Amino acid sequence: MERQEIETFLVLCEELHFGRTAKRLRLSPARVTQLIQKTERRIGAALFERTTRGVTLTDLGRQFHRDLAPAHEAVEKIVQRTIQAAKGLDGELRLGFLGTANGRHLVELAQLFESRQPCAEPRLVMEAEIGDHLRPLREDRVDVLAIPLPVREEGMVVGPVVLRERLLMAIPEGHPIARRGYGTLEDLADNPVIVSGGDPEDYWIDYFVPRRTPSGRPIERTYRVESLQAGVALVLAGKGIGPIIAQFAQYNQHPGMAYVPLENAPSVASALVWSAARETELIRDFARLAEAHGPVTLDWPPAVA
Repeated sequence: MERQEIETFLVLCEELHFGRTAKRLRLSPARVTQLIQKTERRIGAALFERTTRGVTLTDLGRQFHRDLAPAHEAVEKIVQRTIQAAKGLDGELRLGFLGTANGRHLVELAQLFESRQPCAEPRLVMEAEIGDHLRPLREDRVDVLAIPLPVREEGMVVGPVVLRERLLMAIPEGHPIARRGYGTLEDLADNPVIVSGGDPEDYWIDYFVPRRTPSGRPIERTYRVESLQAGVALVLAGKGIGPIIAQFAQYNQHPGMAYVPLENAPSVASALVWSAARETELIRDFARLAEAHGPVTLDWPPAVA
């Protein structure tokens, strides 16, 4: 049987009306009748009963439908999988993130992506460390990362922004800045400052903790930590203060620690990032979906559910 014959038979089984079937398939009613008659001649018996009251399936027609529908669906799935494989849209897509909100948003995007590309397998596999958040890409442990910008490393592609948030200051409760209710970049020259680890010349750290305050005073980076929890422990111990993005603060609230807005601080955006050398159509398609979906905004203080 030709594909058009099969599709016409299956649609007529659902509609039980030649006119609606023709409209749905964008055929003329005469063409639908022609195709059904051709199928019935091939079978050697009537599959439908036509009366003035409507169209019904014969017993043979019902049996043919029960056998044919799942086989047709299976063939269509094979065809779609093959088309997607030819386009590079099948297989596993390993996703990583820095920041819990980025991870949660990636899960939502992955679910949406999988519903549209059933042959793809997007999986959240790991969280990067603040000390070297691009390492999973360099080591080929993930295909795409959702991480805070900026990213200026050679060989990395910066894709669509997926999340926007504020920059805050993490401080011990009872600190003068906590009582004031906001922090400033000038405060960084007056207190021990905690920053993430990595190369002391790291542009990423410079973005969040500049070398000098707006008035020109030098900012000393007293403590360099390789993990978020190490920084939290130092703040709780009263050893220092440090800029922190809102999603880190939202999911790391502890007795004895306070977070206040950091005035005149740069805005923080997180984007999808991947290796240019390992870019695939699957990655590009995921990025297109993320861009169409648009970035989410993380409020501070967090909205009460």
